[in-house]
Amino acid sequence: MDFNIRKSPDAVFLEMRILIPLIFLVTFSACKQKEPQPKFISAVSLIKQEVKHIDTSLYSIKRYTTIDTFPTDTSFITRERFRSEVADFLQVPDLSDPRQATLYGEASQFDTLINRAIIAYTAKDPNKQPYRTIELFVEPNLATGDQVRTIWIVRLQSDRTGSEELKMTWQVGKSCSRTRITRKPGGQEEVHTTKWSWNE
Repeated sequence: MDFNIRKSPDAVFLEMRILIPLIFLVTFSACKQKEPQPKFISAVSLIKQEVKHIDTSLYSIKRYTTIDTFPTDTSFITRERFRSEVADFLQVPDLSDPRQATLYGEASQFDTLINRAIIAYTAKDPNKQPYRTIELFVEPNLATGDQVRTIWIVRLQSDRTGSEELKMTWQVGKSCSRTRITRKPGGQEEVHTTKWSWNE
Protein backbone atom coordinates (compact mmCIF):
# COMPACT_ATOMS: atom_id res chain seq x y z
CA MET A 1 0.00 0.00 0.00
CA ASP A 2 1.19 3.50 -0.77
CA PHE A 3 0.96 5.69 2.34
CA ASN A 4 2.58 8.77 0.73
CA ILE A 5 0.39 11.82 1.05
CA ARG A 6 0.53 14.14 -1.89
CA LYS A 7 0.14 17.83 -1.17
CA SER A 8 -1.94 20.05 -3.32
CA PRO A 9 -0.21 22.88 -5.26
CA ASP A 10 -1.96 25.40 -3.01
CA ALA A 11 -0.53 23.78 0.12
CA VAL A 12 3.00 23.75 -1.35
CA PHE A 13 2.69 27.40 -2.34
CA LEU A 14 1.55 28.31 1.19
CA GLU A 15 4.51 26.51 2.74
CA MET A 16 6.91 28.31 0.42
CA ARG A 17 5.41 31.68 1.38
CA ILE A 18 6.13 30.85 5.03
CA LEU A 19 9.60 29.31 4.54
CA ILE A 20 11.18 31.90 2.22
CA PRO A 21 10.86 34.87 4.64
CA LEU A 22 12.03 32.62 7.48
CA ILE A 23 15.13 31.53 5.56
CA PHE A 24 15.88 35.16 4.63
CA LEU A 25 15.54 36.22 8.28
CA VAL A 26 17.90 33.48 9.52
CA THR A 27 20.46 34.25 6.80
CA PHE A 28 20.32 38.01 7.49
CA SER A 29 20.75 37.44 11.25
CA ALA A 30 23.74 35.16 10.67
CA CYS A 31 25.42 37.71 8.39
CA LYS A 32 24.76 40.47 10.88
CA GLN A 33 26.30 38.47 13.73
CA LYS A 34 29.41 37.74 11.66
CA GLU A 35 30.06 41.44 11.06
CA PRO A 36 33.52 42.00 12.61
CA GLN A 37 33.85 44.49 15.44
CA PRO A 38 37.10 46.46 15.69
CA LYS A 39 39.27 45.44 18.64
CA PHE A 40 41.45 48.36 19.62
CA ILE A 41 43.82 48.94 22.53
CA SER A 42 42.48 51.26 25.21
CA ALA A 43 45.04 54.01 25.77
CA VAL A 44 42.94 55.63 28.48
CA SER A 45 42.85 52.37 30.48
CA LEU A 46 46.65 52.25 30.46
CA ILE A 47 46.81 55.88 31.63
CA LYS A 48 44.27 55.27 34.40
CA GLN A 49 46.35 52.33 35.64
CA GLU A 50 49.38 54.61 35.77
CA VAL A 51 47.50 57.32 37.68
CA LYS A 52 46.18 54.73 40.14
CA HIS A 53 49.71 53.46 40.69
CA ILE A 54 51.02 56.98 41.29
CA ASP A 55 48.18 57.58 43.80
CA THR A 56 49.51 54.76 46.00
CA SER A 57 53.23 55.35 45.46
CA LEU A 58 55.84 57.44 47.23
CA TYR A 59 56.93 59.30 44.11
CA SER A 60 57.78 62.98 44.31
CA ILE A 61 56.00 64.62 41.40
CA LYS A 62 57.81 67.53 39.80
CA ARG A 63 55.96 69.93 37.53
CA TYR A 64 57.60 72.08 34.84
CA THR A 65 55.56 74.94 33.37
CA THR A 66 56.56 77.00 30.34
CA ILE A 67 54.46 79.79 28.81
CA ASP A 68 55.53 80.90 25.35
CA THR A 69 59.23 81.83 25.53
CA PHE A 70 59.33 82.71 29.24
CA PRO A 71 61.66 80.77 31.56
CA THR A 72 60.37 77.43 32.85
CA ASP A 73 58.86 77.38 36.34
CA THR A 74 59.56 74.28 38.44
CA SER A 75 57.57 73.10 41.46
CA PHE A 76 56.43 69.98 43.31
CA ILE A 77 52.78 68.92 43.54
CA THR A 78 50.91 66.36 45.65
CA ARG A 79 49.69 63.05 44.29
CA GLU A 80 46.10 64.19 44.88
CA ARG A 81 46.63 67.28 42.76
CA PHE A 82 48.33 65.30 40.03
CA ARG A 83 45.14 63.44 39.14
CA SER A 84 43.19 66.67 38.62
CA GLU A 85 45.97 68.30 36.62
CA VAL A 86 46.17 65.44 34.11
CA ALA A 87 42.38 65.29 33.66
CA ASP A 88 42.73 65.88 29.90
CA PHE A 89 44.49 62.51 29.60
CA LEU A 90 41.68 60.75 31.48
CA GLN A 91 39.03 62.01 29.06
CA VAL A 92 40.49 60.24 26.03
CA PRO A 93 37.88 58.00 24.34
CA ASP A 94 38.02 54.35 25.38
CA LEU A 95 38.58 52.58 22.07
CA SER A 96 38.05 49.14 23.62
CA ASP A 97 34.35 50.13 23.53
CA PRO A 98 33.05 49.07 20.07
CA ARG A 99 30.79 52.14 19.93
CA GLN A 100 33.84 54.39 20.21
CA ALA A 101 36.06 52.19 18.07
CA THR A 102 33.77 52.48 15.04
CA LEU A 103 34.47 56.24 15.00
CA TYR A 104 38.21 55.68 14.42
CA GLY A 105 40.39 54.06 11.79
CA GLU A 106 43.50 52.03 12.59
CA ALA A 107 46.92 51.98 10.93
CA SER A 108 50.19 50.42 12.05
CA GLN A 109 53.84 50.47 11.08
CA PHE A 110 57.22 49.51 12.50
CA ASP A 111 59.95 52.12 12.92
CA THR A 112 63.33 50.38 12.88
CA LEU A 113 65.16 53.55 13.97
CA ILE A 114 63.43 53.64 17.36
CA ASN A 115 62.58 49.91 17.47
CA ARG A 116 58.89 50.60 18.03
CA ALA A 117 55.66 49.38 16.51
CA ILE A 118 53.37 52.39 16.07
CA ILE A 119 49.62 51.83 16.25
CA ALA A 120 47.68 54.92 15.20
CA TYR A 121 43.97 55.53 15.70
CA THR A 122 42.62 58.46 13.69
CA ALA A 123 39.14 59.99 13.87
CA LYS A 124 37.12 59.19 10.75
CA ASP A 125 35.25 62.48 11.03
CA PRO A 126 37.59 65.08 12.62
CA ASN A 127 34.79 67.64 12.75
CA LYS A 128 32.85 65.48 15.22
CA GLN A 129 35.67 63.98 17.29
CA PRO A 130 37.85 66.43 19.25
CA TYR A 131 40.41 63.69 19.94
CA ARG A 132 41.85 63.51 16.44
CA THR A 133 44.78 61.13 16.94
CA ILE A 134 45.78 58.49 19.49
CA GLU A 135 49.09 56.73 18.86
CA LEU A 136 50.70 53.91 20.83
CA PHE A 137 54.43 53.25 20.58
CA VAL A 138 55.01 49.59 21.43
CA GLU A 139 58.37 48.02 22.27
CA PRO A 140 58.56 44.40 21.05
CA ASN A 141 59.99 41.90 23.51
CA LEU A 142 59.79 38.14 22.98
CA ALA A 143 60.86 37.34 26.54
CA THR A 144 58.51 39.58 28.55
CA GLY A 145 55.90 40.47 25.96
CA ASP A 146 55.31 43.66 24.01
CA GLN A 147 55.04 46.83 26.12
CA VAL A 148 53.42 50.19 25.37
CA ARG A 149 56.13 52.76 26.13
CA THR A 150 54.65 56.01 24.82
CA ILE A 151 51.15 57.33 24.15
CA TRP A 152 50.73 60.35 21.87
CA ILE A 153 47.39 62.19 21.75
CA VAL A 154 46.14 65.18 19.76
CA ARG A 155 42.92 66.99 20.64
CA LEU A 156 41.61 69.94 18.61
CA GLN A 157 38.55 72.05 19.30
CA SER A 158 37.51 75.22 17.54
CA ASP A 159 34.61 77.64 17.26
CA ARG A 160 34.02 81.26 16.26
CA THR A 161 36.12 82.53 19.18
CA GLY A 162 39.22 80.58 18.16
CA SER A 163 40.78 77.17 18.59
CA GLU A 164 42.55 75.12 21.23
CA GLU A 165 44.93 72.31 20.36
CA LEU A 166 46.34 69.89 22.91
CA LYS A 167 49.39 67.77 22.14
CA MET A 168 49.83 65.24 24.92
CA THR A 169 52.52 62.65 25.53
CA TRP A 170 52.52 59.93 28.19
CA GLN A 171 55.85 58.20 28.82
CA VAL A 172 54.76 55.05 30.64
CA GLY A 173 56.31 54.75 34.09
CA LYS A 174 58.22 58.03 33.78
CA SER A 175 56.45 61.29 32.92
CA CYS A 176 53.78 63.01 30.87
CA SER A 177 53.44 66.37 29.17
CA ARG A 178 50.78 68.55 27.62
CA THR A 179 51.24 71.46 25.21
CA ARG A 180 48.21 73.70 24.91
CA ILE A 181 48.14 75.93 21.81
CA THR A 182 45.41 78.55 21.70
CA ARG A 183 44.64 80.70 18.68
CA LYS A 184 42.17 83.57 18.39
CA PRO A 185 41.06 85.35 15.20
CA GLY A 186 43.47 88.22 14.62
CA GLY A 187 45.29 87.40 17.85
CA GLN A 188 48.66 85.97 18.74
CA GLU A 189 49.18 82.26 19.24
CA GLU A 190 49.81 81.23 22.87
CA VAL A 191 51.75 78.11 23.79
CA HIS A 192 51.53 76.73 27.31
CA THR A 193 53.52 73.55 28.10
CA THR A 194 53.32 71.55 31.31
CA LYS A 195 55.36 68.47 32.12
CA TRP A 196 54.93 66.19 35.13
CA SER A 197 57.80 63.90 36.07
CA TRP A 198 57.75 61.19 38.76
CA ASN A 199 60.29 58.55 37.79
CA GLU A 200 62.90 59.96 35.40
